[in-house]
Amino acid sequence: MSLNSVLGLDLILEVLDCLCVPIHFHQRSCDLSVLSACSLVCKEWSPHAQRLLFRRVILPNNIYSHPHSRGGAQNPLPSFLAAIDTDTERGRWLAESVLSFTLRHTGRSLTADSPALATALLRMPNLRHLDVTTIFCDFDSETLLRLRSSGPRLTSLAVTQDFAPSVGQHTRIMHRLVSLFPTLKILEITSELKSELAPFESPPNLALECVRFNTAIAADISLCLASLLDPEAESPLQVLWHKSKAGHPSVLAGILATHGKHLRSIAFKSLDSEACTPLHQCSILERFEYGRYPSADILAALPNTITALAISGIPEPTARIGLLEGALRRLPRLRVLTWSLCPAPFASLAEQMCRRLEVQLRVSATEVMDDNAVELELRRKYIRI
Repeated sequence: MSLNSVLGLDLILEVLDCLCVPIHFHQRSCDLSVLSACSLVCKEWSPHAQRLLFRRVILPNNIYSHPHSRGGAQNPLPSFLAAIDTDTERGRWLAESVLSFTLRHTGRSLTADSPALATALLRMPNLRHLDVTTIFCDFDSETLLRLRSSGPRLTSLAVTQDFAPSVGQHTRIMHRLVSLFPTLKILEITSELKSELAPFESPPNLALECVRFNTAIAADISLCLASLLDPEAESPLQVLWHKSKAGHPSVLAGILATHGKHLRSIAFKSLDSEACTPLHQCSILERFEYGRYPSADILAALPNTITALAISGIPEPTARIGLLEGALRRLPRLRVLTWSLCPAPFASLAEQMCRRLEVQLRVSATEVMDDNAVELELRRKYIRI
C-alpha cells in the first residue's frame, strides 16, 4: 500500500509545502536536501516538489555550505538556463516558480556571463528578489533597454561589489542595476571598496521601505541614501541598517532628523555622539540594533516604544549589568533582548535579568540572524507572493 493511498495526495503536498524553506528565512540556513529527495520519490510528488525547489534558487548551490571551496567551481548559469527553457512547458512553469534568485561570484578564474544572467532574468516573470554580484551585471545598452521594458518587476535587490577592476566601474554597474527596477521596496548594498559610497547622479526616486548598507569604510551614507529615495513617496522608509567594517561611527544625525519619525527599525555598528539626541525623534521605533555593548547615553536616548533590542559584545570594565537592567525597565514594551557574542560570565546574569523583566533572551546564531521582525514582515509582504 502506497503512502499516497494512506494519507492522500493533497495531504502529502501540504507536507511538502512545510518542507519548503520560507523566503524570509536567512539564506545561509537553507537546507533543501529533504525537499530535493522528495522530488525523486514518485511522479505524483515530483512536479510539486520541483516547483518548490525552484521557488528560491541559489547558485552555486554550495555557496554558503562550503564558502571556502569555490576556486574550481564552474559557471552554474548554463545548466540553470537549460532547466528554465521557455520553449518547453516544464521549463516555463519552473521559470514561473522562481521568486528569489541568488548568483554569486565563485572565484577569480570564473568568467562572468552577463548575457546569460540577462537571459535568465527575462525568463523569470515572477521574480521578486535578486541577490547578485556586480561582475555578472555589466549589461550593454541594448540589454538594459530589454530588461527595463520586459524584465521582472523586482521588489527586493541585494547587490555586492566583487572583483570590478576599479571603483568607477563598480559604481557605474551598481547604479545602472538599481535604476533598472523602479518597483524596489527593499535594497541592500554591500561594498568592500575602500571608499565612500558615491551618490546616484541620476536619482532613481525609489519608494524604498527597507535599506541596508554593509560597507568597508563608509561612515556617512546620507548623500547616497538621499539620492536613492523619492522625497514624495507615499510609503516612507521604515528599516535602516548600516554597518562599516572599519568600525567608524555612523554619521546619522541628519538621516534620523529626516526619517526618524517613520523608522520602525534601525541598526548600526556604532553611532557618533551627535546621533544620540535625534534618537528621541524616532517616535514609533520598534527595534534598535547596536553592534556594540551600548553606553548609558545610547540606552537613555532610546524611545519607550522599543519592543526588541539587539546588542553585541562585551561591556566595558566599569559597566555593570544592573545598569542595563535599569535602562530596560524604562522600556515598558520591550519583549525581546538579542545579545550576540554574549560573554560567558554575563550569560547567566542575562538570563536572570530577562526572567525578572519577563523578556525573551536570544543568543543563538540563527536567532541573531533572523530576529528582525520588522524587516521579515516587509520581506513576507514584498517577496513571498
